[in-house]
Amino acid sequence: MPFDKFRTGPRAYWERGRERGCRRRTEGVFMKKRKTVKSLLSRNLGIVVAAGVLTVAMATAGLARSSAQASRAAADSGAADVLGMAFDGHQVSNLDQSIKFYELLDFKVTSKTDWKVDKVANELGGTKGAQSRTAVMTTQSSVSDKPFDLILREYKGIDRQDWSKLTSADLGAGHMDLTVMDDCNPVMDKLKAVGLLKVPQMNLPGGGAAATGPRRFVFVQDPDGWFIELFAKMKPAPGAPPEGPKVSNSTATQQNIERLGSQAGFNHIGLNVIDPAKSLAFYQGVLGGDYPPLPDPAPAGTAPRMTMLNGWFPQATTTGNVRLELLGSPQNRDKQAPDQHFADIGVNYVGFQVTDLDAVYAKAKAGGATTVSDGGIVKVKDGRAVMLRDPDVGGFVELWQPAK
Repeated sequence: MPFDKFRTGPRAYWERGRERGCRRRTEGVFMKKRKTVKSLLSRNLGIVVAAGVLTVAMATAGLARSSAQASRAAADSGAADVLGMAFDGHQVSNLDQSIKFYELLDFKVTSKTDWKVDKVANELGGTKGAQSRTAVMTTQSSVSDKPFDLILREYKGIDRQDWSKLTSADLGAGHMDLTVMDDCNPVMDKLKAVGLLKVPQMNLPGGGAAATGPRRFVFVQDPDGWFIELFAKMKPAPGAPPEGPKVSNSTATQQNIERLGSQAGFNHIGLNVIDPAKSLAFYQGVLGGDYPPLPDPAPAGTAPRMTMLNGWFPQATTTGNVRLELLGSPQNRDKQAPDQHFADIGVNYVGFQVTDLDAVYAKAKAGGATTVSDGGIVKVKDGRAVMLRDPDVGGFVELWQPAK
């Protein structure tokens, strides 16, 4: 079912009857809507992403245990108020160019606006007086039959910093992961044919160009430097035994994790963080993500290593789980959060659907989140919403409750 109007709130529903009171977002608010440590960090990120394992956190064992216990207790008490991840939003420098790029990744435009001063959108994003134009693009989800939305927005008439030169490991950067079928090469060929292929140097094990045959995974960048991870769901080798059961929750191991979902489409978002324990307290303790405990610190006399925490959230109003990865590089520990503003080029935000916005917003503020929206909760045409920054790296998060 296509969007019948330009969406103004977080996430429109694929099926009107999925949940009583949930309606498609129509015009007026936000369509749902990322600094430099270089090659060592990039290598670390690539290795961890490729391996898909949890490594050692920069925290004491006592802090790791107590933080995980506190976060889990908080998540258990309030997770019912968060239905799950509903959409992703991204601020771009040239909307038409970005649409062209994402169409080659099998996203389709479902609504688009011309330049206008959208007062409600500006109130939600703290972008008073700005003009903007927006496109809502939809792609298949890798974990459900409900499509996943990407909201692209371009601004003018407001100061915008350009974050497009961030490396994959910099604070303020992150990535979106898409499952593709069989081989990443066809997608790369399509991007190359129109001059939109940019492959960052990340020294990923197994991610280089194969001499022959299919390519299992690769990172590319969109026109504004946002990292896109393509991971192929490969055909089984002839005569190979069937794979065992896969797990899509915090008990998953390197051997049994449901890494790719059941089909091509959106899979997860990755966020670079400063302090994994602090991030965990928010994304698990406040938003209810299903995360494993922090690992113990590196043994004495050994170098600290990256922490990667695979957090599982339902795709809102479905039974499928998508992921929000928290990636903590030791070189980023104790750094200041980047001075990003919501309208800046390359900024990304993740949208969550909630059932009690007042309760989740109060809990988020009590947990250290800061408010971006002018005046707090904003009334949007299809409900109520608020834009926040998480208390660790300042990642942008939108909370949205649909009208009843």
